[in-house]
Amino acid sequence: DTDGKRHDPKEWSPLHEAKQVISYLRNDKNQRDPKKPFFIMVGMNPPHSPYRSLDDCMEEDFNLYKDQPIDSLLIRPNADRQREKAESARYYFASVSGVDRAFGQILDCLKELKLDKNTIVVFTSDHGETMCSQFTDDPKNSPYAESMNVPFLVRYPQHIRPRVDNLLLSSPDIMPTLLGLCNLDKDIPANVQGSNYAPIFYEDSVQTVARPTGALYIQNMDGDKDKDGNVISYFPRSRGIKTQQYTLALYIDRENKLTKTLLFDDVNDPYQLQNLSPEEHPEIVKELYQELAKQLKEIDDPWYQQKILSDILPY
Repeated sequence: DTDGKRHDPKEWSPLHEAKQVISYLRNDKNQRDPKKPFFIMVGMNPPHSPYRSLDDCMEEDFNLYKDQPIDSLLIRPNADRQREKAESARYYFASVSGVDRAFGQILDCLKELKLDKNTIVVFTSDHGETMCSQFTDDPKNSPYAESMNVPFLVRYPQHIRPRVDNLLLSSPDIMPTLLGLCNLDKDIPANVQGSNYAPIFYEDSVQTVARPTGALYIQNMDGDKDKDGNVISYFPRSRGIKTQQYTLALYIDRENKLTKTLLFDDVNDPYQLQNLSPEEHPEIVKELYQELAKQLKEIDDPWYQQKILSDILPY
């Protein structure tokens, strides 16, 4: 905790975390001034690898899926159900169900305390899970939809009407957007890289806010090490851009030479089964290169600093 004291709850972490949040909301220990607003961030670890045993989930949740055929769980057409990891699907879905329960307990408490109508609730994740899709065991670190696309659910009764929007919200946009939803947009620091898209959530200004034209994909690997073997820098192996229709990712070796390109038409090929040839789609690639270069320049990314692949990226 804040004072450096170690705690060993001895129960499944999302349930323990939900109990801590509920205790805070109820102000059991007088932790907060009930007349002032509060902000709580709960970072539940599950669903997260490893998914191997009942140590990784609750048995009652695993029982929901233990007899389910794998092909009823891994239903995406790009899923390899013969992979060794396929058995993890049952534990993965068990973890999801457990998180649903724990998160639901928090929502129930907000309602019980009559705080639900005036509390902004957001449910999101830092990355996805390929779970045997795209013939990889790496759950993230890729531009595939299963890895890169995450939910961003916002509930704010009497302020936000439930609907689905295709806004390309990216991680840097979360903080300024939440401040905007709290009517604190004037307090957003000028040096924040993300944008405030709160008006889009309210819909009344939905047409007046410039929407992002693409979201960056970034993959870094270990770079140089010191004499003790500690990593002291990183190697920017891949950069890419995701637009409303396309996903592009460029990969380089440690000499900054292009080694691989991934290009998918996510509208016509939502499961990214066909890697398109850049040479056969020059106009599409040209626009994506321009968007990628523009955004890398805006954040002063190492690719822009070192002018990596400047022969194709118009910095």
